Formats: sequence, C-alpha cells, structure tokens
Amino acid sequence: MKLSKTGWNNVIIFSVMIIIILINATNDKLFPDADNVNSAEQLILPEHAVILTLAIDYSPSQNVLLERIGRSWQVTTEGLILDKSEQQIEQVMFAWQQSMGLVQADDLIIEGSQGITVNIGLAGQPQLSTFLLYPLNDQLLIYQQQEDRWLALPAALAQQLLPTTL
Repeated sequence: MKLSKTGWNNVIIFSVMIIIILINATNDKLFPDADNVNSAEQLILPEHAVILTLAIDYSPSQNVLLERIGRSWQVTTEGLILDKSEQQIEQVMFAWQQSMGLVQADDLIIEGSQGITVNIGLAGQPQLSTFLLYPLNDQLLIYQQQEDRWLALPAALAQQLLPTTL
C-alpha cells in the first residue's frame, strides 16, 4: 500500500497532534504546580514584586523609611541611627521578596508583645501592603492585614527583614 505525498502529510500531522495531546494530558502528573505542592508555605510578598518603599515603625518616635530612587535607596530615619551600606539594604529587600513562612491559624492571640508596623509600597499596586511583625523568642510572626493572613518564620529572619533591631 502506497501513500501519496498528501497522505503522508496527513499521517505526520495527526501523529504530531496525538503526541501534543499526550504531553498536555500527562504534564500535570509529571510536573505539578509549585503552588499546589505546599500551600501551607507562602511568600511574604507576591512573586516577582518590586518594592518601591519600605516604612518601618518601631514606635511612634522611631521609624525608618527606605525609598527607591532610580537604582539606589534613599534612607530616612527618625529616632534611630541606621548605618547600612547600599548592599546591606539590597539584602533586606531581597529577604522581603524571597522569604517564605508557614501559614498559621486565623485566631492567633499575641499577649504582651508590641508589634512592629511595616508598610510596603509595591510597583503596580495603588495601596500600601501593611504587615505587623511580632519577633518572639522562637519565631517571627507576621500578620498581613489586607489578606488577613498569619505567617510564622524562623526567629533569625527578623534580623534579615529589619534593617535595625531594638
């Protein structure tokens, strides 16, 4: 049995279509989404977020404001002395962008602990993201007000997320 040139073209087209359908059907089983693998662990900020401003209020009289000016950062402090290099500030921003925490129950109660308020302005978002940080002895709890979400991170991460600790 001989096939014409048109017949062979049809055989090749249908073979390629069947292979594409098989790849699409098995893709989810071979490569599951990273979001579905561990939903208990989430990034503090959205993936690929660009931080424009980072305002940290330790108390009403002590605060730090970091603003992106071009490719560098402008630092404004009140009631604190912040002696950080440009590279150290970049590491703080990288920590905010890459840190992941375990999602906690919604009904956490923090007694006798003063939270540190952090407001972050992200590119493409009209309003600031507000976080409350509670550095405890064994962990760092972060509450994100907009999403009503609690995250627990290792206590050592507080030194990376905050440019200065009190």
